Amino acid sequence: MPHLGDSLNLNSLWIKRDDLTGLAFGGNKIRKLEFVIGDAKENRCDTLVTVGGQQSNHCRQTAATAAKVGMRCILLLYGEEPEEFTGNLLLSRMMGAEIKYYPDDSLFTLNNRLEEVIQTLEDFGLRPYAIPAGAAMAIGSAAYAVAIEELKAQADRASVAFDRIVVPVGTGGTMAGMLVGVHMLGIETEIVGVSVIDDAASTTARVKGEVDKLLARFPEIGPFTPKIHVDDRFLSGGYGKVDDSVRSSLEMFAKMDGVILDPVYTGKAGVALIRMALSGEIPSDSSTLFYHTGGQPALFAF
Repeated sequence: MPHLGDSLNLNSLWIKRDDLTGLAFGGNKIRKLEFVIGDAKENRCDTLVTVGGQQSNHCRQTAATAAKVGMRCILLLYGEEPEEFTGNLLLSRMMGAEIKYYPDDSLFTLNNRLEEVIQTLEDFGLRPYAIPAGAAMAIGSAAYAVAIEELKAQADRASVAFDRIVVPVGTGGTMAGMLVGVHMLGIETEIVGVSVIDDAASTTARVKGEVDKLLARFPEIGPFTPKIHVDDRFLSGGYGKVDDSVRSSLEMFAKMDGVILDPVYTGKAGVALIRMALSGEIPSDSSTLFYHTGGQPALFAF
């Protein structure tokens, strides 16, 4: 991103475009769902069940992959059913997802609903497959270890080595997979996870839990202690809250390099990048990668 880099006095600023992974506006969950769908098909499942907020990128991508492979999709969303459908919610419904609303739940308490819904569907003769929020599960996180291998090949072709990778972190699976990937490939880079949900301690514990799940599922990776760097200074009022700093980062990325961020995840990671660069936390002569996890349809709900 040469123009944004110049404005921030960063000599080497790059972007990884996982918003361009295809299928209904793309996003980072497409990588995870490729592995998850493979597991579901191997287990002869016919229905995907997952949870999220009404503007969940993950739910929209799950609906898209279900449509692509001919599976049924059921979304459990927290909050009241809205009068108007916009953004990701509109797209999920267009792609045929069956949507159930839970006014008294939150992103993480909804995971507790999965077991009872799965049991009910099995009682009706279906073969459901449960996907936790954000596809934060070992088979999903593994996709991001593979993504690091892809990133390394691209970086090698461009003759660049990244001193740090800035990525938004919510449920923790994406960052967990990236940490495992850089470990497996012996890459010396700092992964800076910009929290979009809650404090650094809680998010760090969540990422560590996802790393542990991945290592348990794939013991051949071997044990290691990940260096988890979570920054919670840019929450901007909390999950799904958009303030002036987020709006400014959206506009800066758009005006400088024609890159559209989303208001919930990458917008806050954009705030972090801008402020760390302007404060000197990111040295001007270092090389930085901004990892774009997608989510642009949520813009239209804000």
